[in-house]
Amino acid sequence: MNETELRSDRETGPGRFLQADVEQRPRRVASSVLSAVLLLLLVVGVPAGLLALDAAPAIPRSLPSLDALTGTIGVEQLLAVLVWIVWLAWLQFTICTAVELRSALSGVGLPARVPLAGPSQRLARTLVVSVLLLATAAGQASAAVAPHSPAHSDVGVAISAPAVAGEVAAVAAVTEAPAEAEAAQGETTYWLGDVQLSPEEGAELLGQRVYVVKVPDGRYHDNLWDIAERTLGDGRRYSEVFELNKGRDQPDGHELTLERLIYPNWLLVMPEDATGVERVTAVVTPVAPAPEAPAPVAPAPPAEHAPAADDAQAPPVADAVHASTSSTALLVGGGLLAVGLLAALDRLRRRHRTGEPSDDAVELEVALRVGADPRRALLLDRGLRQLAAAHREAGRPLPGVVAAVVSDDALELRLSPSTPGAPAPWQAAADGSTWRLAADDVDAAQAGGPAPFPGLVSLGRDTQGRDVLLDLESAQGPVSVVGDPQVAREVATALAAELATNRWSDGLRVTGVDLPDGLDALPGGRYARAASASDVLDRLDGRRAGTHDGDVLSGRVRPDGATAWVPEYLVLGAAPTGALAEQVVAVATTDRRSPLGVVCVGDLPGARWQLVAQPDGRLVARLLGVDVQSNRLTSRQVAALGELFTEVPEPAPALDARHGAVAHEGAVDRPDVAAPLRPRTPADLAAAPVRVLVLGEPRVESPGVVEESRRALLTELVVFLALHPEGVHANVLAAALWPGGVTAEVREGTLERAVRWLGTDATGRPRLLRGADGRVALGPEVVVDWDVVTTLLARSRGAASPQAERADLAAALDLASGTVLSVRPPGRYAWLARVRLERASRALLVDAVHRLVLLCHHDDDPGAAQAAAWAGLRLAPTEELLWRDLMRAASLVGGPDAVRQAAGDLAATLRAAGVHAMSPATLAVVEDLAPQSSEAGGAGA
Repeated sequence: MNETELRSDRETGPGRFLQADVEQRPRRVASSVLSAVLLLLLVVGVPAGLLALDAAPAIPRSLPSLDALTGTIGVEQLLAVLVWIVWLAWLQFTICTAVELRSALSGVGLPARVPLAGPSQRLARTLVVSVLLLATAAGQASAAVAPHSPAHSDVGVAISAPAVAGEVAAVAAVTEAPAEAEAAQGETTYWLGDVQLSPEEGAELLGQRVYVVKVPDGRYHDNLWDIAERTLGDGRRYSEVFELNKGRDQPDGHELTLERLIYPNWLLVMPEDATGVERVTAVVTPVAPAPEAPAPVAPAPPAEHAPAADDAQAPPVADAVHASTSSTALLVGGGLLAVGLLAALDRLRRRHRTGEPSDDAVELEVALRVGADPRRALLLDRGLRQLAAAHREAGRPLPGVVAAVVSDDALELRLSPSTPGAPAPWQAAADGSTWRLAADDVDAAQAGGPAPFPGLVSLGRDTQGRDVLLDLESAQGPVSVVGDPQVAREVATALAAELATNRWSDGLRVTGVDLPDGLDALPGGRYARAASASDVLDRLDGRRAGTHDGDVLSGRVRPDGATAWVPEYLVLGAAPTGALAEQVVAVATTDRRSPLGVVCVGDLPGARWQLVAQPDGRLVARLLGVDVQSNRLTSRQVAALGELFTEVPEPAPALDARHGAVAHEGAVDRPDVAAPLRPRTPADLAAAPVRVLVLGEPRVESPGVVEESRRALLTELVVFLALHPEGVHANVLAAALWPGGVTAEVREGTLERAVRWLGTDATGRPRLLRGADGRVALGPEVVVDWDVVTTLLARSRGAASPQAERADLAAALDLASGTVLSVRPPGRYAWLARVRLERASRALLVDAVHRLVLLCHHDDDPGAAQAAAWAGLRLAPTEELLWRDLMRAASLVGGPDAVRQAAGDLAATLRAAGVHAMSPATLAVVEDLAPQSSEAGGAGA
């Protein structure tokens, strides 16, 4: 396809966005529009004509004579002139309507102007647009209220993820099962992700990848081009999607006949290589004898059918149905859960090296960064600690909190029993059953002391978008999660992960049984796994017997409250039975608040609270007034979490290729470095009219002027393009900058501002280029500091002499004020994980520093080696490889005392980062260079 054909295809094909009320609608409702306009002409034109006929003896059939024009004007002549005027006006209006209708149906450009018909054409345009809007609204309404239309996620951007392992096998197994055997086994239900399809649709689509058309977001309507762009990587493949679905009945009774005619909640069969698109699967429910009395809650699955926590094989069919739900759909709304996980991940990366993540792990990290809401987490943490400080100062026990609701504006606590006296600035409402603290009234100076309500755990978000939490301590007994077994297990997994990572709990311990193994990787020491509940209950029972009889709410406002009551929770992925169930209930049940609690998946007799998990992900507890879209973690997501939290060792010592021994002291294996797409030099960066700085804090230096309120967004846009030098499609750019979705109007307006900000080169060509195929890229005059650094690092590998290599490494490190985007504003750059430069840039820069230190030693210049090591530690403060380099150089410059000083600095740095011991390799260097300080160094670390 040549460029002209591609431009025409992009302009007239399904990839066009709806930017105005008329564009791209007409063809969707062509037949309705034609009928409506004909009716319009009959209603408006025919009465006018009839009125003229009634007022005159006949319609004029010839031009008036000269006598008629020069004679005396009477009533008959006046009526004849009026008839001509009426008919000419009607004819003009008809022409205007035809012109406007043709332009609307073509969907290209503005309509032609009809001479001398300004008011008539405006009236015709208004009427045509009104008819089109009514027709389109009627079509969309019929699609939206289709009886079998699946609910669609509010998330505006679908993030690609590889298919679930075992998903295809599960589908094939169901497909190959004979119908007779299926009928004998029980009822078959069909699922697309977590949405149940009708039997007819499910049987037709079983085993196929199916995309659900999204509901409109503002003026943006989902279309075949964008669907192909997101799922197939090429918008021009929309024709394949059209051919697969042409003429197939949709849930609302319509069928696909035109490329532009798709409605919300339609089910589109996709090619097999589509990514981020789920398959339709089937679940066979065994037939069970009818119970004598109706059970109040759906029972948990039998133990032999429950998914095993340590099962390394492919998940069962039901697990495949739910596990294939995208990371974004489950985590974007889980703001408090995502905050804890993301904070733990960032802390780990500051302290240790982590491995190269898989695509699943990358997409999970993106979802965490998109969904995290640190402002609410900070409001909750500081608000609770401020409340505890006020009660500690007044000598009063804490109120009995049952639940909490957090929004962007306020924190609300639901109390039982009611307590009217709320300390300022808290405000009591509903006779003291609710306390409210506005976000503006939080005082960070008073938000100290131990966590007062560590058992608060986030369940999800309600219909108003607020985070809803329950205090597990206030249950005074076990809490069971019943309903859909798989969703219940995912909810319990999320509860365990949040308890182990949230910031408003101190010293909390969580033990998981029958939960996914990946939770073991959570840092911080809060989470532990047990093989069985019986392995934990004896210890918990002993703790319960050893606690004093005081009230936990009073104990936490005493001076020793931080250590007297260490909360501990047991989260069970499957309900125990028999004597073990009785023991669980006996340990967890108390007559007052207790720091010991149990959360169990499945029906547990004696549970104080029951949370009902619905197949669509809702979590309901009617007695507690809870109805939320739940936080959930699937087994697949937990496995991805395990990847993100997996530490990797430092590079191994480099070996001499000829002798197989260590090349020389301190040498390690080096990471690969590739020259950038556009090699640059420091001189290029200095002379560039536009500089993009991505090392450390992102910054764009351009001669253009930009509004400060828009600088952050435009900087992120330019940085995204700078790290994608090959260019990206505008839709991909929009998905990165606005993960929740954006209208084409906002996207285009932002791009135009970026074009003006970066300006044009000497030939008048914009420095932000937009191709006919919709791709966006930065022009050659824009220079990126990371390109300069990688050019120098790549050139240093092939330097002609050690002096040239040393010069290139020093020049590269002079430009590096940090790793790529190491300092970035909260809530932005969630897409960075997909670029995979955070870890890579750190590894390359640490390697450059280490290599420079070795070259300085080779030149017998320990002072320069020491300075290079210190410079590298500003980039990676906890990198012990560089600390060992510093100690070796310090030993040559200042002797053992300098080594001891460096060891003390390292110990303090590690303690500040939460690391409590030096690595054995570092301790060995300290013992070798300063033997007398080895014991002190170990103790200090």
